[in-house]
Amino acid sequence: MVFTLSSLDGGSRATISTGGADGAADNGAPVYRVEFGGRAVTQDASMGILADGVSFGAGSEVVSSGTARVVEKFPTRGNHREACVAFNQLSISLKDRASGRDWRIEARMSDDAFAWRYIVPRGASDSSGTRVFGETSEFRPLQDCTVWLAERPNDWKLKSYAGFWMRAAWKDLPRVSKAGPVQCPPLVAELPAGGGWLVFTEAGLRNYSGMRLRAEERPDGDVSAHADFTEGADGFLVAGDAVSPWRVVRFAKTLDALINTGDLLEALSAPPDKTLFADAASWVRGGRAAWHWWSKRRAGTPAEEMQMMESAAKLGFEYSLVDEGWLDWDDPWARVRELTAAGRKQNVGIFLWRHMKDMMNPENEYADLRAYFDTLAGAGVAGVKIDFFNAESKAMVDLQQAIMREAAKRKLLVLLHGCQKPTGETRTWPNQLSREGIRGLELNGMAEGPITAEHDCALPFTRLAIGPGDYTPVGFSAPGATTWAHQLATAVVFLSPLQVIAEYPPMLLDDARCAPALDLIKALPVEWDETRVLAPSEIGECAILARRHGDEWWVGALNARPMKIETLDLGFLNDGAYEVVIITNDARAEHPLRRTGLARVTRDSVITLDLARSDGAALRFLPIKK
Repeated sequence: MVFTLSSLDGGSRATISTGGADGAADNGAPVYRVEFGGRAVTQDASMGILADGVSFGAGSEVVSSGTARVVEKFPTRGNHREACVAFNQLSISLKDRASGRDWRIEARMSDDAFAWRYIVPRGASDSSGTRVFGETSEFRPLQDCTVWLAERPNDWKLKSYAGFWMRAAWKDLPRVSKAGPVQCPPLVAELPAGGGWLVFTEAGLRNYSGMRLRAEERPDGDVSAHADFTEGADGFLVAGDAVSPWRVVRFAKTLDALINTGDLLEALSAPPDKTLFADAASWVRGGRAAWHWWSKRRAGTPAEEMQMMESAAKLGFEYSLVDEGWLDWDDPWARVRELTAAGRKQNVGIFLWRHMKDMMNPENEYADLRAYFDTLAGAGVAGVKIDFFNAESKAMVDLQQAIMREAAKRKLLVLLHGCQKPTGETRTWPNQLSREGIRGLELNGMAEGPITAEHDCALPFTRLAIGPGDYTPVGFSAPGATTWAHQLATAVVFLSPLQVIAEYPPMLLDDARCAPALDLIKALPVEWDETRVLAPSEIGECAILARRHGDEWWVGALNARPMKIETLDLGFLNDGAYEVVIITNDARAEHPLRRTGLARVTRDSVITLDLARSDGAALRFLPIKK
């Protein structure tokens, strides 16, 4: 049978074929194909799940089907304030002929995405749950496309997702990485002839193992990417029915759409628990954090961390992050209580780092984790940074869910590090402000570094197109090959509702070289009401974003190769005039930042940016009150 699922505007559709007829695969497995804007963007790609020793796919017959309309509307924190995503939904109930077991494919189609998941009811004889051994899920775009992937040529690639973004031909995907054919989602495929972009990833990850993508050559010579899991042939046990996360094919005709439809993953994720987050507005707040570790490669002493907190207050930052090493203090919990008490007087919340190994024991409903969080709450800590998950196995996903749940019960904020890509968790768990899963500025102090401008120019349209990333921007004292203006602009361009600023806070406050940008750093928003991508942005070459916060507009520009923008597009400005501050690179080494002020600018004004290699610029537009 062939099912067609159209978008609400009627301009796009997906077809799902089952049972080996009407164009389905010869083995009878379900396959899907997607068209956007009347143009095919994928070829036939397989669907199916292996659970409890049964291959749910080939050999199944359709029992029934049904359709529905689903509208998800919710507040979001990032590129804009509210998301509204509408789907047409198709549910196909099937029966595996050999085992007699029922299963289901649920699919959703929006104007710019196709997503599907599998539901396998728990077997009647197994009270412990359902063991999943893998999936036959496949992603197969048009073969003459290129792909952006995060490469790290060692075994850390699939642990921390901290690869540098590079471009390759899709057909080379099985062998382009020295680390092997398994890739970290998202994969961003660039369609030929300016046809737009596809994003392959997953949404709503919980009670399941995280999906990686294994590139394989098919017998016909084409290349496809298959669902792959940490546990391999051993599989993983899920509680109750097996409900996979959504497998997602997202389309964007423009780079602006690529950024602004990123909350689709949240729309496919569960809404927050109304009881846990009934008063979320009173304690879930984004902000900037001061940080000792990046510049010194260690946590500070108690006195140094007190100075960090005081510097945060002077900068107007909402938080100060105490990283690895604080447990070695003399009587560390007494020192923490002193720090949080002083922070409360200056409206600065304290985040504490901890290794995930100290709370990974699931016994007695994560008793170790709950006891630690009780101590944190009693000490007045605002949030936790949990590090070194180094996998997206079912066990690690369960641990992350427990962290966010138990933190929410105690009104603690969460920052995850050493972890996998986001899948829309920020909707289900608003207290998770950000996560790593990104190659960030800490690499500037490591042998694998430093971070390149090309990587930075790719991030907004690749990793950050699926969710916030804790890159830790603004590293003036170790910028690699980039300029200080580039470093400043990353704080505008890179999305993270918890923006941990890398640079040593006293340097920001007291070094004369930072003075031209100090007021911008003090005023920097971390959540935006509106975002627009400006020309001539191009993945890996140049990223120029205009972002609105209230009635202010900010522009961040990052570039890799030298370029001159003769006239910056100011069409995003409202009617009326603005005063503008522009921070650019100063060619004189003793003055790395140049500040230019313009007294009166409108959307018809001409602003020129002359950017050197690996350069950037940051602009702040303040409306002139009548």
